[in-house]
Amino acid sequence: MIGLDSKLVGSRMKKKRIEKKMTQLDVATKSGISSKYYGSIENGKNSPSIEKLNAISKVLGCSLHFLLNDRMDDMENRVTLEKDRLEKIFNKIPRDSLNLVEGLIIQAARLRILLDDNWKDILENGEYEKFKQSESQTAYDRKRPIVENYDNRDKTYQAIMKQLTDLLPQATKPDKRSKLLGRG
Repeated sequence: MIGLDSKLVGSRMKKKRIEKKMTQLDVATKSGISSKYYGSIENGKNSPSIEKLNAISKVLGCSLHFLLNDRMDDMENRVTLEKDRLEKIFNKIPRDSLNLVEGLIIQAARLRILLDDNWKDILENGEYEKFKQSESQTAYDRKRPIVENYDNRDKTYQAIMKQLTDLLPQATKPDKRSKLLGRG
């Protein structure tokens, strides 16, 4: 994740893990992630999704806020950068729609950051997981909940982007005379 102090998050995880006298494998297994992935997070080489950090914080017996302290600032900074980018793209929207546009742009920026983080998690951990309702059942592949989140957020993001695009002034088509005179 761009701008995140992954080493700080990892060092906080390691501190809590050692306090609880747990191994990386213990925390990884109880968090539902691979030990290799957990190790890369703890060593500051990977930045997990909020969902993964939440699972890790529960296993480590600490608050999500404890692990996220810098991550929240990072996410807000990323949202601000995305908001600025979108404002440049949609700066031609008429001023009478400004209140609506500001809210849509902020929401689109937040969704874009969440989508990026979800996508990284999906790439790292796959779309499907083994799941069973009870110990006596055979495990089967099911779509991971984060994939459903990604799909729903993407639909909302696409709808917002369409709303914003629809608010842009329509380009006027040059008439035949203008084309002939080289003005269009």
